[in-house]
Amino acid sequence: MHHIRRAEPGDVESVNAIFAAGIASAQWLTPEARSNTDFTKVSEGETVVVCCGRAGEIVGFISIYEPDSFIHHLYVAEPYQGQGVGSALLHSLNAWVPMPWHLKCVVRNEHALAFYCSRGWVEESRAQGLEEPYVLLRKSEA
Repeated sequence: MHHIRRAEPGDVESVNAIFAAGIASAQWLTPEARSNTDFTKVSEGETVVVCCGRAGEIVGFISIYEPDSFIHHLYVAEPYQGQGVGSALLHSLNAWVPMPWHLKCVVRNEHALAFYCSRGWVEESRAQGLEEPYVLLRKSEA
């Protein structure tokens, strides 16, 4: 069972660690992008929600820019991937973020792209980002 809640100041270290590990292992990112591991800086102005495991440890998080219903980050700690954490975080949005939701996914991040598409997200467009081509995805109904 996953417990979802808004991030608190004491969660910063755990969230930063999950983010840094996720970025470091993202072989589809450029080396320069993999060195940008300061989550606090890249998520300024966003609402962060965490998923806690059985012992209360943070096992994943999602950050949203609420005015645009835009998901900027969704990361799950490696040992907890494939256990429903990402799905639980996305499902939690139903209670507080109006649809449609949007997110960008780097084309070469095939695992994430498959994850979102299998959960009903649809491709809206493709574009070239600063470093990599990406897909803009949209979710219109729960």
